[in-house]
Amino acid sequence: MKIAVVHEMLIKLWWAEKVVEKLLKIFPKADLFTLIYDEEKVKNIFPKNIINKQVFSLPTQKRYSWIKKQRFCLDLMSRSIEQLDFSKYDIVISSSSWFAHWAITKPETKFIVYSHAPARYMWDWTNEYKKDIWFDSWIKSYLLNKLFLKLRQWDYIASKRADLVIANSSNTAKRIWKYHKNKAEILYPPVEVDRFSEKLNFENKYWDYYIIVSMLAHYKKIEIAIEAFNKMPDKKLLIVWNWDFRWELEKIAKENTVFVWAKYSKDLVWFLQNAKGLVFPWEEDFWIVPVEALACSIPLFAYKWWWLLETNLEWITWEFFQDKNWKDFVENFEKFDKKVKNNFYKKENILTQAKKFWEKEFEKRIKELVFEK
Repeated sequence: MKIAVVHEMLIKLWWAEKVVEKLLKIFPKADLFTLIYDEEKVKNIFPKNIINKQVFSLPTQKRYSWIKKQRFCLDLMSRSIEQLDFSKYDIVISSSSWFAHWAITKPETKFIVYSHAPARYMWDWTNEYKKDIWFDSWIKSYLLNKLFLKLRQWDYIASKRADLVIANSSNTAKRIWKYHKNKAEILYPPVEVDRFSEKLNFENKYWDYYIIVSMLAHYKKIEIAIEAFNKMPDKKLLIVWNWDFRWELEKIAKENTVFVWAKYSKDLVWFLQNAKGLVFPWEEDFWIVPVEALACSIPLFAYKWWWLLETNLEWITWEFFQDKNWKDFVENFEKFDKKVKNNFYKKENILTQAKKFWEKEFEKRIKELVFEK
């Protein structure tokens, strides 16, 4: 049985890419496809020799090789994904946040879409996305609005090509139904609970901090947490990761907020294990970091929204704020901090909750879904 795995872009090693990595371990003979590949950034996990040769002749890959900005490849995505030839495969598994579910397969090929989310920039987060790409001039406004309209039309039509849609959370399943009108099986992403729960001994200069682990983009609302910590100078915030919005965030941050970089390896695990708690001020369909934090036995302070209610136990693994304008952040965080200092959150309870998302559960269920008639 011949299997293909397709993922939109292999230009970073974040959490959707961990799902792809796991799929390749479960199906080691599968061929790997993508629309954009950056060898320098992902070669340690996805070396060039495992990428199907079709990828390197795609319009998206050629343009990206020239300009190194994936957002300028948007207009080529539909053409590129439909250009890939999956005719010799019995099963095609798409890991999709954007365009991977647009693949075209033969009627006899089983096409499975594992959806991280319907593309948020096409649907409910379009305005936030525009801010990230400096959506200011009338020319850019006119062109992008036309592009987004066309992309939504293509996205809905392409969403009907799958034989089976799998959502990474109940919230994602609801959004898939709202925008694509497809019913989805729910299967949480694989979390490396064992790796994050194994204690490490690293030397580091950062202590007594809370942590955010995130791409630094406008829609992530990291500035909300920074402004809140500006009002709490006795508390330290460590922000791990990078992206285009970092320079704006650094402008508003005071001395108690520190920006650091950590690869997806032992140093990131160490940062999480030694944090007092994870801060999560934005909305997501499913984000593996909070569950990885649970595996490190640290509690979560977050915006009370959607999928977090699926993965956390109130007052056992997390505390929350819920005002849509974040007015209750500081007040509730002070209560959270006091509980942390008093050891209110029991490490064994937090770890027990994390084990519900163990990667072996994902492996067992994905095999059942792929091979069932």
